[in-house]
Amino acid sequence: MLTLAERSAPYRPAGPLGRGPLNALSRMDPPERTKIFVAIIVVVTIVAAFAMLPNTEEKAQVLLSQGRVAEAVALYEAKRETTRLNPFEAYSLAGLYQTQGETGMLTRLLEEEVAIRPQSDWARPMLVDIYRAHGSYGNEARILAQLFAQSPTEGTYRRLIGLYRLDGDRTGERVTIELGRANGLASEHDLARLERLKSTLAMDESAQWRSSDLAGPRFAQETLR
Repeated sequence: MLTLAERSAPYRPAGPLGRGPLNALSRMDPPERTKIFVAIIVVVTIVAAFAMLPNTEEKAQVLLSQGRVAEAVALYEAKRETTRLNPFEAYSLAGLYQTQGETGMLTRLLEEEVAIRPQSDWARPMLVDIYRAHGSYGNEARILAQLFAQSPTEGTYRRLIGLYRLDGDRTGERVTIELGRANGLASEHDLARLERLKSTLAMDESAQWRSSDLAGPRFAQETLR
């Protein structure tokens, strides 16, 4: 016979539950069990919903909204290893690299982006800023020349001429002035400089031709010996 106290106590099933989590749950009051079940359902629902998101972009945005930046970066990088990022994903990853100070990773991503999408309107300006900040004038001129070909502006024109003169690249300077003249950006001083560059380059090419012409027979004779 059960005592009055035993009859009024909450039901706790006995049986072969052992010491596992089910046994622990069975010893809890119903409100406590309900809270745990609800928490489990919420977690499972979030995981399932995340898994059902259609693409990397949306999954990364969810992670970023939760402050899980490293996981979002890893998600983008995992996709990048197997397939090409779409423009928005590449732009998002570039922004994350920039905020984290990952200059090397950012530079490689941007160079890849301009190679894949020549008409990209955001990657080249970022590359120019990086190369300028690090004093990589040759690389800056290379990217700036691409920007100038797409959209000739006075500022780009002047900077590009300065970079070529700094680097001693007379061919690059000549081509830039010719493009500047075609777009109404070249001054009288630039045009005079262009004529000097043309004559200098012509003299250099002639000298190189004569040098190679004279060296050819001598090289052949030395080889035969």
